[in-house]
Amino acid sequence: MESTLLKTRHPVSRAAGFAAATLMALTVIGTVSGCSSESDTQLVASAKTLLAKKDEKGAVIQLKSALQKNPESGEARFLLGKTLLAQGDPVAAQVELLKAREAGVADNQVAPELARALLLMGDTEKLLAQLGSTRLEDPQAAADLQTTVAAAHAVRNQIEPANAAVAEALRLVPGYVPAMLMKARLEAGGGDPDAALKRLDAVLASTPSEARAGVLKGEILLRAKGDRKAALETFRAVIAQHPESVGAHGGALDILFGEVRNDEARSGVAALKSAAPNHPETIYYEAQLAFVDRDYKTVRDLTERLLKVMPENVRVLELAGAAEFRLQQYLQAEALLGKALKNAPQQIVTRQLLAQTHLRAGQPGKTIEVLRPVLESTAADGASLALAGEAYLQMGDNARSEEAFKRALKAAPTDDRVRTSAAMAQLATGNSSAAVNELAAIAAGSSGARADLALISGRLRQNDLPGALKAIDGLEKKLPDSPLAFNLRGRLMLLKKDLPAARKSFEVALSKDPTYFPSVASLAAIEVQEGKPELARKRFEALLKVQPKNYRAMLALAELGARTGASAEETLKLLREATKLDPAAPAPHLLYVNRLLATGDYKAALAAAQDATAAAPSNFDIMDALGRAQVAAGDYQRAISTFKNLTGSQPTNPQHELRLADAYRAAGDNDGATAALKRALRLQPDLALAKRGLALLALADKRPQDALAIARDLQKAGPKEVGSQISGYALEGEIEALRKNWDAAAVAYRAVVQRQRSPDAVLRLHNALLAGGKTAEADRLAADWMKDNPKDAAFHYYLGDIALATGDMAAAELHYRNVLELQPRNALALNNVAWLLIKQGKPGALPLAQQAVSLLPNKAPVLDTLSLALEADNQLEPAVEAQRQATRYEPNDGRLALRLAKLYVKQGDKTRARAELEALAKLGDGFIGHVEVAAMLKTL
Repeated sequence: MESTLLKTRHPVSRAAGFAAATLMALTVIGTVSGCSSESDTQLVASAKTLLAKKDEKGAVIQLKSALQKNPESGEARFLLGKTLLAQGDPVAAQVELLKAREAGVADNQVAPELARALLLMGDTEKLLAQLGSTRLEDPQAAADLQTTVAAAHAVRNQIEPANAAVAEALRLVPGYVPAMLMKARLEAGGGDPDAALKRLDAVLASTPSEARAGVLKGEILLRAKGDRKAALETFRAVIAQHPESVGAHGGALDILFGEVRNDEARSGVAALKSAAPNHPETIYYEAQLAFVDRDYKTVRDLTERLLKVMPENVRVLELAGAAEFRLQQYLQAEALLGKALKNAPQQIVTRQLLAQTHLRAGQPGKTIEVLRPVLESTAADGASLALAGEAYLQMGDNARSEEAFKRALKAAPTDDRVRTSAAMAQLATGNSSAAVNELAAIAAGSSGARADLALISGRLRQNDLPGALKAIDGLEKKLPDSPLAFNLRGRLMLLKKDLPAARKSFEVALSKDPTYFPSVASLAAIEVQEGKPELARKRFEALLKVQPKNYRAMLALAELGARTGASAEETLKLLREATKLDPAAPAPHLLYVNRLLATGDYKAALAAAQDATAAAPSNFDIMDALGRAQVAAGDYQRAISTFKNLTGSQPTNPQHELRLADAYRAAGDNDGATAALKRALRLQPDLALAKRGLALLALADKRPQDALAIARDLQKAGPKEVGSQISGYALEGEIEALRKNWDAAAVAYRAVVQRQRSPDAVLRLHNALLAGGKTAEADRLAADWMKDNPKDAAFHYYLGDIALATGDMAAAELHYRNVLELQPRNALALNNVAWLLIKQGKPGALPLAQQAVSLLPNKAPVLDTLSLALEADNQLEPAVEAQRQATRYEPNDGRLALRLAKLYVKQGDKTRARAELEALAKLGDGFIGHVEVAAMLKTL
């Protein structure tokens, strides 16, 4: 459900500006170095002159210079604090004002400014505690302070004391304008906007140049009267008379953003930047414009600057949280939005966005807790109720979900977002016909695309391709200049296996936007399917030339290389580059870590996971990758800590308990593993992986019958739970294989194959048959599988390994060559064919070995094969060099060193040969070739 976060300015965000125009703080003053010949009193006098000329920046420099000469100057401290406050830096201002107070400056001067600083910082509690009961002798100063105290009470929704403070200010100074404005705010907030407008007109009649009155009038017209047109005219009238009025610019921008008049808003931000380039409000609206442009990283950068000095500001917290939400940094979004809601619990949009954050993070229980105050209200809004419906649905509570959606539809019967969410919930619970009909009705009457997209998804779920195509036609009419509809049509044509029509649709999509990645990727997939991977590669490379930081294109290149036989090093290099293109994006980091884990480079995987955590510290998938890398690298205690943090962050996600169990089991703590698996089952009683884990633990504890009982319990699942049945038979096969009961394992794996003829299931059955001595049956199974799946390169490779293990070199060569037909750049298959040619005395090994090394230049076994090929080709010197490289990469592999010694002997270099052999001799009979080493040493 989409948030309306940026479409309205909330009343609380303006409440802090009752005494003066609302400011937000940002430090813009740097340190001053150097010295001056002027005295501190002369420098203060110079600063006053500059302030009279409105040169605040120059005045600050002079005042800081004065304080370098005389740090005890109360006057300089006070003027500096007051000036910093005017510039929008309340934090630094507070420091200077407190020092001025300590230096003896009277409260008549300091207290009003200090109160204003605390108000702008959002620290109303401290303001009221320290200054709420302060009484000043000067009536003007006292009125000023009381007005700020009233504003603080209003922010805290303490209306009675706010009115009392305003009354006191007006008693002290009748007609005091800031108090009159505060009174008008309270009247508007109390439900009497007409009285407020009348009061403001009186202020403007007596003081026509009072910009603050004009700004407040615009706000009341906007929020209390709902007259956006009149409000905008009022704000623009103030801007025309007072171009420097930040409040007027802000009011106008709120309306423009709210009405999605983004071009006008862009011009408005430019005008505000021209009038007040470094003002915090300017930075805030720049951030809001970046949000509209979906540049969430810029939003993050700008709001971080603001929050350094305004950590409690609700508007900034809300905008920062929304950006983190869109960046899928849910922990950070939760922290920011939680703080915003704590400061302003009445903010319904903040509450909804925080609820959405919990929902996206897989914490539906927290979603309900956040929404509970709204849900328990008789006047609950439709958007909040729809969110609750989604949360209950995620929790598996269909009855409460349906009830929440019924209330949502009753509360907002014409809200298309609510209606769409309700229909999508119906889809999720299997009521597809009614849901699709409802979505079709919403799409027909709505100008937005959300219902159309849901309708297309629903039609496809029903396998209604003509209906989906008709829905895509409707989407195209709404978004004729967008590539979206054309891309969806192309995907639908792929489902129909109409490649020419699909290609045409994707090409039309790219004519709308040449950098639209989904269509680029789809065209590349078609080219790969047609056996033209180089064309696909060039397509992604062309996109990267236009968009050098497009990490998705880089990831696609890596995936394409892996599928077409590129070396692991090539793939890893591309993945590593992708992590640098957008360091905060989790996808490249995850793929890089996973690939490193798959290649067995656990040390590098752990380092990569740590880098990923630093780049995206609150991403749950990254945290999961870190834990898995820690387990693989043997850092079990840190892994346990990582997964415990994940279970705490997402207590309803059983996956984290599974990971925690793996970490405990790796650490040898079977009790901890058992407890974690049982917690996972409490969260999801039918979780097959948890049951498998318990079975393997039982097997480790020498309780095979308990393990088998768990497997057979899974097999009893009903006909609609085929997945559980398959897991049960696969688990039984695994248990029997571990016990070397090969016939029983084969029976179980055959049951898996009957239900799911997957490559993994066939491979396991084949292996069990071979191990059980049923070679003929295994051969028939393999032949049948390869007949039906001739392009299964992984199975060809597996059969090559089997043939190699049994000494059938000819069969092994045939299988590896079949791999190369499918994957010409498969380095391991190239290496294996080269090795087999050498062993069989056949020609042609050298070019294959050289190609394998070019793809895997740092792998010792591949270099060893190249050395053998060079030796067979009578190129002894290059053979020696290749073998030296192999020993450098695997210095502890004695077999490589022994071959190097043999090459030295063949080369006539007895000195180097002896050195290698003596080093091997020190290994004693712990080295398998110790007898041969001793014999060779005797000949040297």
